[in-house]
Amino acid sequence: MAIGPSKWNRPKTKRFQDLLLAWYRRHKRRLPWRSNRTPYRVWVAEIMLQQTRVQAAVPYYDRFLARFPTLESLAAASEEDVLELWAGLGYYQRARNLKKAAKQIVERHGGKFPDRPEDIRRLPGVGRYTAGAIYSIAFGRPGPVVDGNVRRVMRRMHGIAEAPEEFFRAQAEAWLAREDSSDFNQAVMELGALICLPSRPLCGECPVEGLCRTGRAGWVSPARGRPAPAREPVEIVLLVLACEERIALRRKQEASFIPGEWGLPGRVVRDAESPRSCAGRLLRGILGEVPPLRECRSVRHAITHRDILAHVYWAEINAPPPDFAPRSNCRWHSRGDLARILTSSLYRKALRDQF
Repeated sequence: MAIGPSKWNRPKTKRFQDLLLAWYRRHKRRLPWRSNRTPYRVWVAEIMLQQTRVQAAVPYYDRFLARFPTLESLAAASEEDVLELWAGLGYYQRARNLKKAAKQIVERHGGKFPDRPEDIRRLPGVGRYTAGAIYSIAFGRPGPVVDGNVRRVMRRMHGIAEAPEEFFRAQAEAWLAREDSSDFNQAVMELGALICLPSRPLCGECPVEGLCRTGRAGWVSPARGRPAPAREPVEIVLLVLACEERIALRRKQEASFIPGEWGLPGRVVRDAESPRSCAGRLLRGILGEVPPLRECRSVRHAITHRDILAHVYWAEINAPPPDFAPRSNCRWHSRGDLARILTSSLYRKALRDQF
């Protein structure tokens, strides 16, 4: 294991704090969760930012808070409603965990967001970093925060390629401006997000370049990242089944990786099967027979680590069989309701050219 460098002495640390805080207060981005830093608002933001860039998260955040302005409103919402607001943001387990955690806070903490790090970490979907960020940013308590941006800033400030995790946490603790930990932790993360970029850092604009061994040397230490996971190609069929201006939606899909409680009936295409025969088997399982199938435009969709090719088929019937609901696990919905009920944009793509 690599041995981490020595932590900075107090005078150098104080200089770093003063320069960084002054820069942050002049240049920080105007973000909605910074204008009103309640624990609930900070928590929602931190969960959204776990796998999403700030620019992409902001419009989702604004819509989410408009629909669920309080922790109680989120706890009382259905998972379907929460996923509807999350549609398009990806990594949908984050939304499910938000809903679970809100309910847990209401039931176990009387609706008051917990203010102890150990209690925050017990919430679904909250790890060490997220708990530290909430504790520091929302409650203004002195606690170090270490994420990818902070590690990169530390590596470059010390002129090293890597160090043990213990070093990063010890240096974060030593760096922390305890009288203003909320702004300071955000300042270090902001520095990594705006200036100390992974591939092309803007050293000439860095407020602490004079203290940075990498910046003074004129080179950038390599950041070791995990290789991107291989993407899995998946081929599926989706069925648009129409009856009297209504569309059948199905619960508990075989393709469980597609988010949402309801979706178009679907099935994964197996290796030795054609999409049309797969669609026929799917339709027979729903209706007990196979009415005429019309092949529609196929759509492509990326979700988490999968690249999906969806073959879309249309079928129309005059009346469903008597045992339709128990046999199919489907319900009929008007076309006007589809945008509200369907969480995944994959289904919306599949329906786009159909009517």
